[in-house]
This record gives sequence, C-alpha cells and structure tokens, in this order.
Amino acid sequence: MSSFNCSRCNVPNASNAKFCTNCGASMMQAQQSPYQSPTSNNEGAMISEYAFAGFWKRFVAYIVDGILFFVLFSIVVSLLGGSMFAVVNNPEAAFAAAGIYLFYYPGWWLYFALMESSSAQATIGKKIMGIKVTDRLGQPLSFAHATGRHFSAFVTQFTLTIGYLMAGFTARKQALHDMIAGTLVVNKRYGASQIRTASENPGSGMSVAGIIAVVFFVLLIPVGGILAAIAIPAYHDYTMRAKISQAITETSPIQITIEEYATTSGYWPNNLEQAGIQPVQSNTENYQILLAAEGSYFIVFKQPEVLAQGRVRFVPELNNRGGYDWSCSGQDIKNAHLPTACRE
Repeated sequence: MSSFNCSRCNVPNASNAKFCTNCGASMMQAQQSPYQSPTSNNEGAMISEYAFAGFWKRFVAYIVDGILFFVLFSIVVSLLGGSMFAVVNNPEAAFAAAGIYLFYYPGWWLYFALMESSSAQATIGKKIMGIKVTDRLGQPLSFAHATGRHFSAFVTQFTLTIGYLMAGFTARKQALHDMIAGTLVVNKRYGASQIRTASENPGSGMSVAGIIAVVFFVLLIPVGGILAAIAIPAYHDYTMRAKISQAITETSPIQITIEEYATTSGYWPNNLEQAGIQPVQSNTENYQILLAAEGSYFIVFKQPEVLAQGRVRFVPELNNRGGYDWSCSGQDIKNAHLPTACRE
C-alpha cells in the first residue's frame, strides 16, 4: 500500500488516511494530485469529530481535579486546624477551621484559572485525560478569560447539572458555561488552526452520554446527597446513644448495691466506698461514677470528647412494692444522644 508523508510533521501515513496518526493534521491535501481539481469535502466537520473533548473525558478530569484539590486542602486543614474529628469535637477548633474554609472557594477558583491560563492550558485532571481549554479560535485563554469561564459555571450549577450534561450532545461539546464564556475543551494534540476549522464547521455531535448522565447526575447524585445528609447525623447520634447505653448497662449493678445498703442500714450511703463499690467499678477510662444525695448518682463521661463532662443522673424512687425504681435524665448531653428512657 502506498503512503504519503504528512506535510506538517513528515511522518509517513497510509494512502487512505484522512488524518496524520502522529500529529492529527489533515492528509486530504497531501493525497490530491496536482492535475486534479480540489475535491469538495467536509474537512472541518471531520476534524470536529475528533478535536472536541467528549463528556466523559471532561467528567473524569473534573473528578480527578476534585480529589486532588480536596486531599491538598484537607492536609492544609489538618496542619492548621487539626483533624476532622478534632473539628467536630472541639468548638474552638471548629471555629478556626471555619476561617480556613473561607479560602476553599478562592483556592478552587485560582487552581482552575491559573492552570487553564498557563502554557499547559489545562488542570492536572485535564492533562491526565489529554485535553485542554481554548477560546473559539483555538487560542490560549488569558487569566481574566479563564476566571470568567470558572464563574460562569455558577450559572451551570443552577440548572441542576443539566448545563454540564450539554457537553455530551452539543455540536462543539460545550457545557453551558463554555457557551457563556466562549471557550472550547479540546483534545490537546490539535493545533489552533485545526481547532478553528473544527469550530467553524461543527458536526452534529449527538451522544448517548447526555442521556446516561442525566440519569446519573440529576437523579442519583441529588438523591444520594439527600440520603447522606440524613444518614450521617443519624448514624452519629446512634453511635453516641450506643456509648451511653453501654455505660448505663455496665454501671447498673451499682443500683442494686446502693439499694441493699439502704435496706440494711436504713439510710443512704455517704460515699461509694461506704456502699461497698470498688474504684474499678466507679472510675474507668470512659466515665466516672459520682455519688450524690439521697442515693442518687451521676455517670460523668470522659470519652469520647463529644460527650466529655456530660452527665446522666439516676435517682431512686420508692415504689408500691417496697423497692425502688430508678429514673434517669441527662445534663449537658444532646437529647438525641440519650436512650429513650432518659429523655425529657
């Protein structure tokens, strides 16, 4: 089979090749005889079929960027404001972290604007996926233009992500913010002249990616977010209730000891030792028992930090059988963290 050298990079290509396998340049002119009149062709439309970056490439690039930025930002938060658990359990740390998080969105903006206006014309995620951002003529973006593109995405977000899905089926594979800002996301092997030609002669560009992504984004992600917003706090409350219930179960024999002492002696004990309660029972790593007046006592929590200094109080109440029923209540503990019997 005969071959033709690419006029751009001089690499041999098959005689029936439409584009150079090395640089992507059109091979149509190289194959035409100088004795024939130029053949009518839709070269721009053919280039556009390959030049514009598809929806899934852009999607994966965005996920990669999101993960990388989140990891980097989490490291900064950990260094300056403590771990995520410390933020949850420590009000002072949470206040400091709130100040740090004020820099999240400016950092997100600078990450995209600086990298897309750099010589690479791409974020790290886009580099990995082999795509870049240009204007409609295939030229690099200025910082101001890249900034405009970034903030145009706020309009896209208000469309319940449908504006992002447009990249799956529009002719130039543009999302809504690309159309607003006048930008293109293209495969990086294409030069400015090829991108300009493709932009001026876009193909039909219909893709099933739009349909699939509508189901994925518009339905699954919002529903998943709602479920997570409900489930995470509920799980946290459940965990705290479990720790309190465990402490109540472990210390329940103390009630019998106090009752027996009162029945035998005729009065309530003045301290735990008098009632015969050993320190190993009353002082553990997670909580401490403090005896109060009239036979009542407190479970004072030490761990976890979210329960620290919170108390559950138990009070004996004489019943009609001659014994005692114990009522409980919480102090400095969220009602949702208490067992049902101890809630107000």
